[in-house]
Amino acid sequence: MSQTGSQSSSNSAPSKRPNGAQSTGAASHRMAAPSVSEEAIARRAYQKFIARGSSDGSAEDDWAAAERELIAEARGE
Repeated sequence: MSQTGSQSSSNSAPSKRPNGAQSTGAASHRMAAPSVSEEAIARRAYQKFIARGSSDGSAEDDWAAAERELIAEARGE
């Protein structure tokens, strides 16, 4: 009998996603998060950009913060 199936599920090596991003076992809990559209995240990130005085250099931070906030709101947190 092969134990390959049980080993691959517990393997913590990153796996490639279709868009090229890597996923690890630790990040798998994010997949269970409520669905939030990219459009909603973009709107929230833009609001953060405007609130910050439209200064450049924090687009990734704004996107990540917007995504976290919207997921938390969708969960009712």
